[in-house]
Amino acid sequence: MSDGQGPATTRRRLRVELRRLREALELPQADVAKQLDWSLSKLIRIENGTVSISVTDVRALLGVYRAPHETVDDLVGLARSARERRWWSRYRDVLKPAYQEFIGFEADAVRLRQFHTTIVPGLLQIEPYIRALIPALALRPLSESYYEALVAVRLKRQEQILGDDNPTDLTVVVDEAALRRPVGGVEAMRAQLRHLAAMASREGVSIGILPFSAGPHAGMQGAFHVIEFAGDADDDVLYLESAQGDVALRDQPDVLAQYDKQLDRLWSMSLTGADAVAYLGKIADELE
Repeated sequence: MSDGQGPATTRRRLRVELRRLREALELPQADVAKQLDWSLSKLIRIENGTVSISVTDVRALLGVYRAPHETVDDLVGLARSARERRWWSRYRDVLKPAYQEFIGFEADAVRLRQFHTTIVPGLLQIEPYIRALIPALALRPLSESYYEALVAVRLKRQEQILGDDNPTDLTVVVDEAALRRPVGGVEAMRAQLRHLAAMASREGVSIGILPFSAGPHAGMQGAFHVIEFAGDADDDVLYLESAQGDVALRDQPDVLAQYDKQLDRLWSMSLTGADAVAYLGKIADELE
């Protein structure tokens, strides 16, 4: 389990604090950009978190904001920590920036809560499932080395989140639709279902199966992730998945609260514990 001090959460704290300092002085973004001879888009990207920020740029902003010395020291420290390299940094030529940030938040989390409607959760996929799924989701043919990198990243995420001595708490609700499609063939899918059943018995992993009989529900609109952190300074975040598996951050507390409530409702509609394990076995037996 992470201590919540990784570069992703650190970068988020930094941009939140920089925006707070600007807003406290009631300085428009355009005025700050003009004083620093920056483009307005540069400051917008910094505050939105779509680009990293150098120590030099942090010092420049804090000069405009007339920040006290202790604040400068704290935020410069955050800026240095935010630029630390982690294991996924070596895949930066393959992974989209949004996915790299997602992996960073996931690594810093104390608890992960998810809903998946058409695909088995990535952290619970076995390798044959991964190898069949990744090229099937690609909108255009890609190189074998690209596919291999994505497989390696997914397996490494599983190892880091669930494989250490103190794994991150994981709660997932999986729609029955994700379990009926034989990704990789029938035998591979049966192995995948057996793996889910085994993981459901592990401490810290909770799996709910939402059967077709539950009827329509809000999760039919797509998969989503609620990522929770231990520190009071770090608000939870919400990620939504696209049809191709891309993730988009929704850093809005009111929207997150709505999804959090829906996730509780989806869990209440699901089969859990021994009932979930039995249902996974039933689906495996019925695959043709």
